[in-house]
Amino acid sequence: MDLHFFIPIAHAQEAAQATSPVAVLGLNWKLFIAQLVNFGIVLFILWKWVFSPVAKKLQERTDKIEKALADANTTEKEKQEFAKWKELEMTKVRSQATAIVSAAESDAVKTKDEILKQAKEEQLKLVEQSKKQIEQEKNMAMSAAKEELADMVTQTAEKIMRQKLDSAKDKEMIKEMLKSI
Repeated sequence: MDLHFFIPIAHAQEAAQATSPVAVLGLNWKLFIAQLVNFGIVLFILWKWVFSPVAKKLQERTDKIEKALADANTTEKEKQEFAKWKELEMTKVRSQATAIVSAAESDAVKTKDEILKQAKEEQLKLVEQSKKQIEQEKNMAMSAAKEELADMVTQTAEKIMRQKLDSAKDKEMIKEMLKSI
């Protein structure tokens, strides 16, 4: 608003003649100071109750985001470390399992060889026992045959002695004995 309308003309001439910098710009210094005080009060109120809480909330949110990022990085590192540890443990377990399987296979081969060796030994023992038993039975049969033959010879000799025989009767008697054997 132009304040010249309210100022009497006499004063307007005096104001126009004044060449002060404030007068050149057409500012009223009292109004300017009042506006400056009002601006300071508004700035103080905004700073105290608007800018500070908003800045505080923004800082808290920034801190939360940074913490979440740091936690995510930490979690990712832990995940990678766990994956490395898991792979290392799996490798160890696989090697142990391979060693156990190899040892079991080796033990199985040894056990198999022992069983086969024992079976062969048992087989040889049975063969030896069978041979001995057959030899004994053979010897017993031979002894029995010898005894029987001796009995027959003795009986034949007895018969021959009881009878005085001629050569034809001797031959006939031998044939009968041979037939009975």
